[in-house]
Amino acid sequence: MTALKTLRTLIGYILCGLLFIWPFVILSVFAFAGSTWAFNSLYSIDIAICSICHGTRLESISARSFRLSHDKRYRYQMLVIDFLARPFDGDNHCKRAHKWESKVIKLR
Repeated sequence: MTALKTLRTLIGYILCGLLFIWPFVILSVFAFAGSTWAFNSLYSIDIAICSICHGTRLESISARSFRLSHDKRYRYQMLVIDFLARPFDGDNHCKRAHKWESKVIKLR
């Protein structure tokens, strides 16, 4: 069952990645230039992908990865995300994303 969930998630990420790759690249250029609008748009894409792949509401992939890091597959996902985000956002990106989202977004 875990293998099927992992495969479903991976396929979802790949399909969403193909759909959002160009908007993501273009928005990233503007976000690195300091555009708050572009950064917020990227964050919204992240939340949309997490919602599509996991059925969540108002949770980013980074925050979800940290929240579920006790599960091996999410632990590895968190490590990859933290590695990719380190040059732009420093260490412990997923942990900080979860902490911020838990404080700012009330899910219940």
